Amino acid sequence: MNYSIREYSFFAVGLIAAVWFFVGYASQDPRSSIDLSIEKDSLRQEAERTLELLGYSANDYDSEIKFEGNRKLLDSLQYKVGRSQLVAQMRGTPVANINPFFWEVQFNPVGDAVNRQVEDEETDEEQEPDEEGIRLRFNTDGSPIELVNDGAILPTKTINRSVLASIFKENREQAQKRLSEATDSTLIPKFIFANQPNEPHSFMDSLHSLSRLDTLFSRGRPILLFREDIFNMASHYLDQTGWDTQTLHRDTVRLGRMNSSATATARYRWMEPQLNQELTVDVRLTSTGGLLSLTSVYNANNSGENLLQEIWPVLRGVVIFLFGIAAIIMFFFRIRARAIDTPPALIIAVLGGVMVSIQMLLPAISQISFLGNSGNWTIAVFILIGIGIAGAVSSLGFFVLTAIGDSITRQHWEDKLNLYDYLRQGMLFNKPIGFMLMRSVGLAFILAGLWTVLLWIFPNFYLDMEYVFLHERAAWPPLNFILRIGWITLSLGLGIFLVLGGQVYAITGSKVITAAFMVLACAIVMPVLGSYGPLLQEIAIATVMGLALVLIYLQWDILTLLLSHFLFLGLLSTASGWIVPDSMDGYIFILFTILVGVLFFTGLWSVMRGKEEKVLSRFVPDYVDELAQEERIKQELRIARNVQESFLPVRTPEFEHLELAGICKPAYETGGDYYDFIQLDDHRLAVAIGDVSGKGIQAAFYMTFVKGVLHSLCREIESPVELLKKANRLFCDNAPRGIFISLAYGIVDLKKKEFRFARAGHNPILRLDTHKETIEELQPGGIGIGLTTGRSFDDNIEEMKVELTKNDALILYTDGIVEALNENQTFYGTYRLNNLLAKHGDSSAEDLLQVLSDDLNTYIGSAKQHDDMTVVIMKMKS
Repeated sequence: MNYSIREYSFFAVGLIAAVWFFVGYASQDPRSSIDLSIEKDSLRQEAERTLELLGYSANDYDSEIKFEGNRKLLDSLQYKVGRSQLVAQMRGTPVANINPFFWEVQFNPVGDAVNRQVEDEETDEEQEPDEEGIRLRFNTDGSPIELVNDGAILPTKTINRSVLASIFKENREQAQKRLSEATDSTLIPKFIFANQPNEPHSFMDSLHSLSRLDTLFSRGRPILLFREDIFNMASHYLDQTGWDTQTLHRDTVRLGRMNSSATATARYRWMEPQLNQELTVDVRLTSTGGLLSLTSVYNANNSGENLLQEIWPVLRGVVIFLFGIAAIIMFFFRIRARAIDTPPALIIAVLGGVMVSIQMLLPAISQISFLGNSGNWTIAVFILIGIGIAGAVSSLGFFVLTAIGDSITRQHWEDKLNLYDYLRQGMLFNKPIGFMLMRSVGLAFILAGLWTVLLWIFPNFYLDMEYVFLHERAAWPPLNFILRIGWITLSLGLGIFLVLGGQVYAITGSKVITAAFMVLACAIVMPVLGSYGPLLQEIAIATVMGLALVLIYLQWDILTLLLSHFLFLGLLSTASGWIVPDSMDGYIFILFTILVGVLFFTGLWSVMRGKEEKVLSRFVPDYVDELAQEERIKQELRIARNVQESFLPVRTPEFEHLELAGICKPAYETGGDYYDFIQLDDHRLAVAIGDVSGKGIQAAFYMTFVKGVLHSLCREIESPVELLKKANRLFCDNAPRGIFISLAYGIVDLKKKEFRFARAGHNPILRLDTHKETIEELQPGGIGIGLTTGRSFDDNIEEMKVELTKNDALILYTDGIVEALNENQTFYGTYRLNNLLAKHGDSSAEDLLQVLSDDLNTYIGSAKQHDDMTVVIMKMKS
């Protein structure tokens, strides 16, 4: 096994790129700062304890733990601070109140054990819950930071005395002691939010006095809760969280209702000038001290996106939709041209549809349950129906893209499909495939290294992390991740490179223009998984990555491109398995690394043991062979037609007292009609017209045979009837049964001014008296040549002699004239033919033939000609 310097250089570059990726990428990905030192079991216990302290019964819920990221905060930090600087700062001393990553414990209610309210009147609107249950969020240190009450669930503990006691501040202990002496039923109606809690009151200085409790217990008057009271209650909860309450500034209080329960929301704000972040924390309480929710929002009044950034996904969707319409149109054109290789397109369509369906099913498995109440069953059915429809649509899309991509590229850029063709033939282990596998691994690392370089060049380019870890994205995470990058890689490769690239190359023939279009498409679609920003930097990076992919395609082939792109996306997707210490994605990264190693060493083994490319057979799809065969047949038919046309009179004989005109129009490339003029001497002309049974090349063959017979006999046999008898015997001796010919043959003698002829089953000969404008049908007896032999033919054929005058015209025609059909499937007919000839009898033979031809074309219109049409006109001149 000998490698060239170029190949050694390529693998050296791939190795350097791999080292650069594994060394440099971690400093560019904010996930590398994640601390996963907290055990899930410990976190679950802490979450259950916290839920109990907040007045909810942990026994009423099932719990599920996830690790999430705050996408909006991460985007803002990367953009405003710079990605590498942010990572360095997050790895060092954490900044208070900045929680880009957090643990989330989802508590889902078991049965109907919880007290759920679904009407939220804080904004005077009814709000349906997004989720059933409660979500507790903890920072990476394990401190609670949020309570998200999507299910609008009220605490089971109706009154919280320690929270109510917090409104008395320094008198908290005494207040809690006195509140403990009263029953819940006594206290619940006695704590009421003031109608205008933010307005100052004359007794604000005495809010912390225990005299307010004296008023409650001695006089039975309720305690009104004002702004200070509400913030004191909210601060009681915040002091138990991971928020730095010393830096939070009290902002506003909003009142609301949750069905019959009055609520108040205390809002806190905080600004971090160094990181340019604004934090809003909302604590929603009941008047009896219960915590309904504790939520936070970063940069609530600053979306960080301009108008173009917001509409860009819509514009991208429109472009993809228009491309889909164009692909469907191209598909139908290719179908009409029968230039579609259906079997491989069906295989890829089924494969792509299955990948999409399973990849959609895996994240939804937790929602699919046919057990329990009918609501769960209905949801499961709708989910499965939706997945099935998506899979079917995907299969159709993959079929269209594969069919037209293969067809266009095979026609105009065939070398891009060479390795793909080897796989189609089952040639898996050979040197070309081996080099492709090894090369793709190297190219994947080069792409990953290039991506890392681009992240260094654009430090404010942010990685929008919809999911932090693959492990928590779906059931069977390795399979889900492989299927996802698989169908995305396949769709981009088919759409951008085979379909768009193939079509542009077919039109322009320029690789430069084709490359420009493919790079533009990559800039629009973004060939790297995920969401990114800001928009201009995203387009710039997408353009560079698209250019790299286009160069791979131009240098090698579609299979190298697909595998390189697939492995590159895999390297980026599994990065969470090695940049985060003790990552839950570690096993996914290990499995993917094993896959990369298997591909590389399989390629190495194929290069060492496989066959050379020169001994591998070239693949040609069936439809290409069929089209080539059809083209050969068409070419042969064109040659046959030219030969047949050469057998018709090339030059019409000229006589002083006789005009001649004739035309033969086959229904197909070749036909069985025939006419001929044979000049016997200076005053005699033999005329023949015939129609072989059937149409096409077989009829043309026998027509040629008859022509040869007539030419060989016409100068030896004077009598037309004797000539036809002889011709019948020769034809029967050489043609199979079932083939016959209707034929009329006669001799015009200009000295005697007569026409002697015989008719072997042919249409009548029309005699037109141009002076009287009358038509006479001349039809002596006779049966077709080839129908019978011997006396049967000889006894039934007759010869007729016609005296010719200066007003006479003779018209010989085949049945294709009178049996011509129009769009209404109506025959042209002898009546119309005779009337037309009589009406234009004064015209010359050539003009009369043109009139008849024009009338036939007008009558037939757009209908298809179904039979050969032949006419011969002879007209006596004065």
